[in-house]
Amino acid sequence: MKALAIVPSKGRADVFAKFGKKFVDSLGIDSIVVLEKEDYDNYDHPNKLMLEKSNAGLGYSLLCGKQYAKENGYDLIFKVDDDVSAIGTISEDLETIISYFDKHDNLGAVCFPYDFEFYNKSNKLFTHINKRLQTCYLIRTDSFRPMEGISTFEDFSQFFHIVNNNEFTLFCARHAIKCKPVGGGTGGCQSFDRKVQAQKEIEYFKSIDPTIGVIIKENKSWYYEPKFTGKQYKAKKI
Repeated sequence: MKALAIVPSKGRADVFAKFGKKFVDSLGIDSIVVLEKEDYDNYDHPNKLMLEKSNAGLGYSLLCGKQYAKENGYDLIFKVDDDVSAIGTISEDLETIISYFDKHDNLGAVCFPYDFEFYNKSNKLFTHINKRLQTCYLIRTDSFRPMEGISTFEDFSQFFHIVNNNEFTLFCARHAIKCKPVGGGTGGCQSFDRKVQAQKEIEYFKSIDPTIGVIIKENKSWYYEPKFTGKQYKAKKI
């Protein structure tokens, strides 16, 4: 299967150069940085996609990235944040991980723990089915469902739609995401009032599944977070 790493970024050429670029270059697959026209010339990468609109949010950036992937025949998308410096030593297992998409037609995505989540790490390649996606994930292009109006919880949204489309995720516990704290730093595609946007996005989830709850995250800029209470969202050990 043909895979493409997609890195959406905004106003953080220095961050990308220091972290994300080195990581995607290590993967051994094609990669593209998705940028607004104001940023296009500031980023050093051989493959860049210029967006038609500016300040349209992360969802729009990923939507355009998916369109590029579809038009160029990529079966899988590796969504990577611009400040990710590593996901364990994933290049050692990437070919094997990709092979699981051939084995399972309804495998929607492969997700990973954060490096501080020591309790989730394992020497096993996969430990769970239907763990939620977070920050970086490898997803089937046809299962990737970015939306212009969903930016704060775009990773929640991918998981939400995978489960509700009778697909599943695999949790790759051997390789953990190393990046800055989520929601930290300045700039980026999430430069907007995330608290207001969070409320709108949660209402979207609830319009499809009324069982979706709400969690208060006082230490996070988005403040509200969706809570998946239905049995279909529960992770299962392999």
